[in-house]
Amino acid sequence: MSNCHVSVNLFGHNGMRVNLPINLINVADTQEISNSQEIFVYRDSGASIIIDILQKVDIEDPKRQRRYHRFHLDAIAEDNDSMEHSSSVIQRPITNELSPIVLDGRQVLKKAGSIHHIRTLFALFRVKGKNHDVVVSFNIPTETGQGRGRNGAVTAEQEQLIALDFYRAVDSLRIVDYNLFAV
Repeated sequence: MSNCHVSVNLFGHNGMRVNLPINLINVADTQEISNSQEIFVYRDSGASIIIDILQKVDIEDPKRQRRYHRFHLDAIAEDNDSMEHSSSVIQRPITNELSPIVLDGRQVLKKAGSIHHIRTLFALFRVKGKNHDVVVSFNIPTETGQGRGRNGAVTAEQEQLIALDFYRAVDSLRIVDYNLFAV
């Protein structure tokens, strides 16, 4: 949620690059995380950014192939023990040559005895010629049991600014070194 963004190297010095807000906390600076994941958190809320390199999802059934982009988002909801979740494809001009599929998802979770509402902005990048997908997800807590702007939940204004950060990141993501992906 900053007007100031900076190009950030991901997965080593020359793996990928993305424009992110300058004031994020890189979780790798404080704890060990997987080599196939980058995690950043906002300083002023419970919002987070997760960038994953995942095994490519190949669905054999041609009728279901149009839904492979939902597979990863459904997995996020399952990992969160979501009580319910939904998503919709965002039809928006994307200026990224990698042609990501963008979804706007909602989850309802029960945590610490209260109901939490999470908005997940999600982009799936299919890496051509490789057996991997890159997933960018911005997880935005909109309600954490004590109202907007409390207990890690964002205000409506913060939610809009984080959404702008998401689209800036999606538009700017570049794979610098395709050797990052095992065949």
